[in-house]
This record gives sequence, structure tokens and C-alpha cells, in this order.
Amino acid sequence: MRENYLEEYYSFLRFPSVSTDPQYAEGLGACAQWLVQKLTGIGLETQLVPTRGHPIVWARNQHRPGRRTILIYGHYDVQPPDPLELWDSPPFEPVLKDGYVFARGATDNKGQILSHIIGIQETIEQDGELPVNLHLVIEGEEEIGSVNLGGFLSENRDALSCDVAVVSDTGMIARGVPT
Repeated sequence: MRENYLEEYYSFLRFPSVSTDPQYAEGLGACAQWLVQKLTGIGLETQLVPTRGHPIVWARNQHRPGRRTILIYGHYDVQPPDPLELWDSPPFEPVLKDGYVFARGATDNKGQILSHIIGIQETIEQDGELPVNLHLVIEGEEEIGSVNLGGFLSENRDALSCDVAVVSDTGMIARGVPT
């Protein structure tokens, strides 16, 4: 990630968005709002979709006939940081060591989804628009089994129709080898 995006990445990682523990509900909500602001700020039509649990962030560009439609899926919730004694630094205070960022959610899944978002942002800034129709679906319940995602997808099946779905979740087997 470019140096000018590092602080933005750190801001995203600082949200304690642990979906398995009700004491973190406020952190989940704040993280979802941060995503809405980020995606709206880069020019996407964005909405916060309430569920029985944690909200889904749904963003899209202006869809145009004749273009392929891409759906990018990710999640903003993270695993609990326990056991805390195994951390060398606070889990929600990112640290850069040896070229790697250490924080809860850095590789599952905040780093990946933010990389997609920044790529989208840079394409819009450079070209004025995206060459595809795009949907971003970013949920807050992946770590608890995506209990409300199925209902959201069913309810919005036609609107979310796409040619390709992209999921980038967790680490890579090796540099240059997509997982």
C-alpha cells in the first residue's frame, strides 16, 4: 500500500469491529459508517443496509448498458483479539514492522477490501469513471457465519446481478500467488 494511504489503513484498523461480542457493537457501527463516508467520498452511491445484526455497506457506481458488472465482496468485522498476552502491540493500534502491518483485521479482511477501494478510487481519479459496472458488498458478520448476508442477497438478487464476483479474504500462500 502506498505511503499516502497508510494512515487511512491505520484508521480503518483502529475500529474494534469484533462481531462475536456485543460489547463491540458500537465499534462495528462506527466502522460501517467510516466505510460509507469513504465510498461516498470517492464518488460511489453508498447505503448502509440495516440487518437484524450488523449493517451491510452496499456501494455502486453509475451503471451503464453494455458494460460487464463486477461485484466485490468483503467484510469489516474481525476476530476477537484474545488472548491479548500473545500480542506484541495493542491489537487495534496498527504497527508497521519489517514491511508488514500488524493489527487485528489487517489480513482478514480490512487490508484486502481497502486495497480494492483504493484501486477503485485511483481509477476514478485518473479516468473519471470505472470501465465496469460495480457493486461493493461489505458486511459486518462474516466472522459469525454471515447470518444476514443470504437474506440481503436474496432480497437484492436482481439488482446485484453480475458477471464476476471477487472475494479477497485472508492471506496469500506466497507473494504473487492469489489465494
